[in-house]
Amino acid sequence: MNAGEDRPSRRRTASDQVEGVLLEAAQDVLDREGLAGVTVRAVAREAGAAPMSVYNRFGSKEGLLAALAVGTLKDLWHAVDVDRPDQPDRPRDPERRFREACDAYRQFALAHPQRYALVFGGGGPLAQTGSETSVYGHAAFEVLIELVQDLAGRAPEGFADVGEAAQVVWTALHGAVHLELGGIGQVSGSPDTYARTVDLLVRGLR
Repeated sequence: MNAGEDRPSRRRTASDQVEGVLLEAAQDVLDREGLAGVTVRAVAREAGAAPMSVYNRFGSKEGLLAALAVGTLKDLWHAVDVDRPDQPDRPRDPERRFREACDAYRQFALAHPQRYALVFGGGGPLAQTGSETSVYGHAAFEVLIELVQDLAGRAPEGFADVGEAAQVVWTALHGAVHLELGGIGQVSGSPDTYARTVDLLVRGLR
């Protein structure tokens, strides 16, 4: 199974439906109150369920947050994976794909700041090597590697391989998004700053 793909479809059970309701409730609490507001009791109350149902499905608050992170990474993977198989008639233009994916990354972060912080904040579930969260994180990163490979055609000069170049691209994008989300940029015009960051990356990869 491709790490970025959902698991094979199967008949949903009542237990699956409970899990979906709890995850949706947890996401609502996260979006509204931030990470500090996501407690087992708060999520259970939001879902209209008993706190024990959260423990039964996820084992702990940490398990619930890990499941939320996996869902966030799946959504981010889907957002940045432009020219997917469901868009077979779109011309394949490496620079357009790269720019659209970069823009999708920013738009996702701005639309879901709390989910973005959950995944990419220090010490979050993504940092747990070998976890399901890290598997989906790597799948999203593989999309970026493919975008860089298509645009550059090789490892850019000065880089050992395309993966190293992709890491630098991600560092730049994440840094720009982090500054914008925090409102700590030193000049006005965040969208222009981000677009110029992407311009610099494109020129450097050509």
